[in-house]
Amino acid sequence: MINLEIQQILLPKKVYIGDTAELRCSFNSNSFTLKNFVENGSVQLSTSGFISPLDMQNYDIKSITLSSIGVDHYQLSINFVPWKIGDIVFPGYDLTSNFTEPELSSSDFDEHYLINFQPVNIVSLTQQDSITSLRPGAAPLLLPGTTYKLYGALIIFVFALFLIVRSIIKHEEIAFYLRNRKLLRKYKKNRRNTEKALSRLLITGKKQTPIDDKTFAQSFQQILRTYLEVRFDLPFSKIVTSSFMKAFNEAFGGTDDFPSLMSERKENACIQITSLFTRSDFIRYSAEAAFNEGERAELVESAKECIADFEESEKAGGEKNV
Repeated sequence: MINLEIQQILLPKKVYIGDTAELRCSFNSNSFTLKNFVENGSVQLSTSGFISPLDMQNYDIKSITLSSIGVDHYQLSINFVPWKIGDIVFPGYDLTSNFTEPELSSSDFDEHYLINFQPVNIVSLTQQDSITSLRPGAAPLLLPGTTYKLYGALIIFVFALFLIVRSIIKHEEIAFYLRNRKLLRKYKKNRRNTEKALSRLLITGKKQTPIDDKTFAQSFQQILRTYLEVRFDLPFSKIVTSSFMKAFNEAFGGTDDFPSLMSERKENACIQITSLFTRSDFIRYSAEAAFNEGERAELVESAKECIADFEESEKAGGEKNV
């Protein structure tokens, strides 16, 4: 029995009861059997591979997928819907139970590849917001005799606002505002050009001169690297895929000692962008790798969703332009 060492990620980071979640488990293996088993890129697995019975009262498993994400790199994905709060622990999964085709036999066929999962935590909306009971009714905010005080406060507010505006002009804050608006226009143009380039890349592969998968993967990465360089002012054209998360952490104000302050949505986008580059790297550098049917369109759509998540701050107006 071979216990595979895994890196486990839960998407989204916080999962509530009834949500559809994905548990991603990445691992390395030089097994010839595993390589043959996922030679087409990804394989749907059966729930019979779990080494002990599943507790279907606590969760529903929608699908289990094993895919290749690089040379000797694999990813097991479990899509599930939780029905209880607290920790959920899936039983171990034996990949060998799926090796049934005769052509997959090899010298390591008799070995059992076991994946042991870490607990995943399901949170409750009421616990998250510390809501235990209904709030009591509030007393009236406007009491008799306060009308003149409100008018006086309004006059003071208008006068103070006038002084603030003059102060802004005096200290050249208008120039800062204009620079910020120019930067926002730059980000908007960068996003628009990137999305158009991704769409043209997809159309080129269908209606015009066909391009092979390796050329598509290379062009796909070049478009995204150009977008990331403009968006985060970092040399993403020279950063290898394995260092993307470190670069994103730096872009959002993080250091080696302190994590960044990026939102959960942006963190998921960073993880997804890294996953897209890992997949396209595999297509580029693996001799026999090829995209699955419809996977090109899925990559482009997923990249556009990540770009929309990165641009969330401009729409919300509540975050810095990072």
